[in-house]
Amino acid sequence: MHAAAGPALRRVPADALAHLLAPRIEAGELGLLDLLTGLRLLRTPLLTRAERLLRTAGREALADGLVLLDGPLRAPGTAPEDAAALASLRTPSRAPVVPGDPPSLPELLDLARTGTPGRTREVLTRLVEEYAPAPGARPDPELPALIEELLHHPRAGVRLHAHRASRALCDRDTHARHTVLLLADPLPDVVRMAVRTLGRAGWTPALPDLVRLLDHARPTVRRAARDAVVGFGGAAVPALRRAEAHARPDRRSLYTEVLAQITDGQATGGQTTGAQMTDGQVTGGRITDGEA
Repeated sequence: MHAAAGPALRRVPADALAHLLAPRIEAGELGLLDLLTGLRLLRTPLLTRAERLLRTAGREALADGLVLLDGPLRAPGTAPEDAAALASLRTPSRAPVVPGDPPSLPELLDLARTGTPGRTREVLTRLVEEYAPAPGARPDPELPALIEELLHHPRAGVRLHAHRASRALCDRDTHARHTVLLLADPLPDVVRMAVRTLGRAGWTPALPDLVRLLDHARPTVRRAARDAVVGFGGAAVPALRRAEAHARPDRRSLYTEVLAQITDGQATGGQTTGAQMTDGQVTGGRITDGEA
């Protein structure tokens, strides 16, 4: 009976036979594993433990006779290969980037208005590189309008970047008008930069705004405005006279002193005026293009 049972059981599918024998093998009847030697078996936690127990007990021949597969249709020892295959499947493929059509000017303008501060600065740089007008040519009218909007951006880095882009994208007078907008900037260092830029340019339409800054709350801005106004020489006198006439008595000295300095400069021949619109730098290291 025993001799006949072995060949009969071997005609049962190997995994089904292992499943039927599992309770007894779990109970410690490892001898029943003889019925499974040489058969291709799907590795299970039970068979893995049984194989380990056989080797611990010194029954190496019986343990070597167990053919445990790591998965359906997988041969023994293929676990590293399977792990590598799974890892490659989990890693996102890096498909080659196919360059598409570059964004149009309207798309770039929309990105500049709606993007993050960093994205807006990137778009401004791209506009300068791709849409700066040739000498003597007029820029696209949308560009000055965008610059004017961004000069009121809540982030100082964007405002300063827009001002630099204005110099490349706009004509001299438009750039000067953009600079005048920064005279009302909430940051004193930005105001001081704009004052110096307009003073060096000698752009007389800015004189009324520069004269008003002689009464600015920050001493550094007042000094910069004073230097700029004095640099205009006699051209600044009418604006100073008007400001003096409308000033409170205790504030008139702000204007009379500058008038006296201009008059003294004219008498000694030391008057100088700005010659070229340039993009001033914010001093003190406190404001940079990448700030917040």
